[in-house]
Amino acid sequence: MGKDSCDVCRHKMEPGSARKHDIIPEVFTELCGISDSGSVILCVNCYKEVHDWYLRRVYNLTYDYETKRFKYKSPKEMVKEYQSAFRSFVKYKSKRTQEN
Repeated sequence: MGKDSCDVCRHKMEPGSARKHDIIPEVFTELCGISDSGSVILCVNCYKEVHDWYLRRVYNLTYDYETKRFKYKSPKEMVKEYQSAFRSFVKYKSKRTQEN
């Protein structure tokens, strides 16, 4: 990976420290027949943060008001969930970068 700065925070990276991050996990791109997961190159800090962000903000269950039960989201719903979580992560990081 020849990039020298993070796609999110723009932090300069040491050679070899870049991490490829798939915005949509491979399992969902395969299930939905999506050829591009929207990969980005991240510094080590953003890579760790985005994975923690996903753990706190990506939910695979939704409440079905008709049956009054929780149900698993479809793969297409999960794709939207990951895309939305990544967009909110980028906004969060951008705001933090501006404050510093």
